[in-house]
Amino acid sequence: MNNVTWKKIGWGMMAMGAAAGIYAALRYGNRFLDQFEDTLQDASAPGDFFKTSAGWRIHYTVRGEGSPVVMIHGFLDSLQTWRRNADVLARNHRVYAIDVLGFGSSDRVREPIYTLKQQAALLKEFFDAHQIEKADVIGHSMGGALALQYAYDFPDSVHKLVLIAPATYLYNAFPRNGFKAVPRPITRGVLGIYEKMQGDRANPVRLAYGDPELITEDSIQIRNRMMHVRGQHDALISMSKSKREANVPQELHKIDVPTLIVWGKKDRIVPASHATKHLRAMPNARLEWIESAGHLPHEENPKAVNELVENFLDEPQHLSAPNFE
Repeated sequence: MNNVTWKKIGWGMMAMGAAAGIYAALRYGNRFLDQFEDTLQDASAPGDFFKTSAGWRIHYTVRGEGSPVVMIHGFLDSLQTWRRNADVLARNHRVYAIDVLGFGSSDRVREPIYTLKQQAALLKEFFDAHQIEKADVIGHSMGGALALQYAYDFPDSVHKLVLIAPATYLYNAFPRNGFKAVPRPITRGVLGIYEKMQGDRANPVRLAYGDPELITEDSIQIRNRMMHVRGQHDALISMSKSKREANVPQELHKIDVPTLIVWGKKDRIVPASHATKHLRAMPNARLEWIESAGHLPHEENPKAVNELVENFLDEPQHLSAPNFE
């Protein structure tokens, strides 16, 4: 055999070795994830469960009496993000905090059904089951985008909106039909390797605070625990494959309920420039900045956020001039 033939054989053997190494790594990643997800969905979580028409269980808590307020958390989060806010609002309102499908103590679904339109429809089922005709809706990040989609789809069900760093415009970055289908064992193996390599450093809350000194242990642990729930990573894979079915941000100008937008000036997750985008698009919104906070101002500076929200919810409903500060 000549040199060219030996080179081809050599390259072929290297390619086979590389493929075998990748295969072994992916198998390891899948096995690691099987062990990493060592917690069953918490059926004994404080609160209650609502079953949707599709049979999925949605976890929620309720407290207080008065006009209804519904609180929706962000991506990779749970209703526990409102632990410094819900009790304050419950002094004058009946406050419902929901674990969105795929997070917290709610069900994980393997099908790619995680669209804003679908989540908004599930939220309407929740409203109907609890005989909530109209409520103030508060949403953070992904939950802010969901609150806007809900207000678009069911405008008669929303009294006022509070949007805390809504991730609405980030949805434009996702493919309309979801990310290209990759065999689940490959994606799952990659996620397993990532979790193994990152450890606690993978927790996004470390980037979410404007002042890292204010991060408390419970802020980290409630997110860490959720990532260990069985089926969590499969749900995340299904989310990435879900279609981009939403009317926001392109139809924001049609949402005219009174809206308070709250944003941390040090937000590193959703650009603070998106605050002005929402403000300019929505006909009845105003913006309040939390100077020292990052992406979780309601956790980082709950006193300031609670005061803003309480005052806004107690105001008479009227059109207000936009604040472009």
